[in-house]
Amino acid sequence: MTTSCLFSIELLPEFGWSVKGIPVYGPGSVFQGFVKLNIKSLDLVVERIRLAFYAFETIPPFELSPGVLRTTKKTLFSVQQVLWNSQQQTLKLDTDDDYSFPFTIQMPMVQFPPSMDHSCYRCTFQLIAFVDTPSSIAKLTEPIRTDVPIICMPYVETSVLKSPLSLVSSKAHLTAKVKMSAHDFVPNESVPVRLDITSNKPAPSGGSLQYITVHLKLVQTLHIVAFDDLNDQVTTVAKATHKLLMIEALGGKGTYCQADLDLKLPADLIPSYDYGNLVQVSYKLQISIEQKGPMGGIWSYNVSMDDVPVTIGTLGYGIKSSSELKIYSMYESGSSSSSKPMPLPKFMKAIEYEDALPLYDATRLPDYELQSSQRPIC
Repeated sequence: MTTSCLFSIELLPEFGWSVKGIPVYGPGSVFQGFVKLNIKSLDLVVERIRLAFYAFETIPPFELSPGVLRTTKKTLFSVQQVLWNSQQQTLKLDTDDDYSFPFTIQMPMVQFPPSMDHSCYRCTFQLIAFVDTPSSIAKLTEPIRTDVPIICMPYVETSVLKSPLSLVSSKAHLTAKVKMSAHDFVPNESVPVRLDITSNKPAPSGGSLQYITVHLKLVQTLHIVAFDDLNDQVTTVAKATHKLLMIEALGGKGTYCQADLDLKLPADLIPSYDYGNLVQVSYKLQISIEQKGPMGGIWSYNVSMDDVPVTIGTLGYGIKSSSELKIYSMYESGSSSSSKPMPLPKFMKAIEYEDALPLYDATRLPDYELQSSQRPIC
């Protein structure tokens, strides 16, 4: 921050979609705020104040081999509006006074990639405010600037299964059965798993207890589509371990256990999407069962289930997205030959955005005392 002025962007509070208390915006969303300025130096001459909304996706430089780099960057959109300029005679900027310049922006009905900060990929949405001076307009110096990140997410639907998903796997004397009612979830939920384990091996003599350990893992795969020679980036984003007691079956014919398990998902999990120009994100649930034998686990047994594809969405069960949504990859960004240019975010007036209620006007409210006095008493 320069010492010649105090300059900031402040977003108005939102009470809807948020991640860890930070507002999240999707297609068609509207967000509002103020650019605030307080000039501290008499030497600072302000020509105009601009606000830009800028988004890009990039694969940072990746060294495939010594001297061979892979990197790319694509702008998703870039729009701006002048909030004040020196030609406006209605407002003059004085030193050491606080000024607020309001703005309202509406996102287009376009599914962009989600905001993401991965070591191999970034998608960034940000507001950037500029104070232009005579020297910056003349390209002699840089304008004074400040910026704030904006979290944007696509609308990804989720649904329950019409019939439960069932998996069976065996190893040696162990047989594991898994049932799931859904494989679509939203961040901060828990993934429920019904588990049935049977063993045809008799219970140990002497009353010693026998346990199994169940491992649940959600694995994220970042598939890089921009380059064929870059490997997928695989990361475990959630995991849980459950230790379960095996119970002796009737008649002493083996042991069994039944349990309802769950895996808690992080609140900031990136949604699944398969339409990216640079990368695509998918998930799978991995379930494995381990039983250690005597002697500290020398004869341990492991049962691994088939991976379960999982969709991480942003809309709860039964919530449908608009049919007007378009995927950003269907537009050729920055191409003049494209027959349909991609819709861009718009700077709007206070009630110009769709489905907005009219501004509050106290003079239009009815006289409630008069209305109640005229109403007949039953």
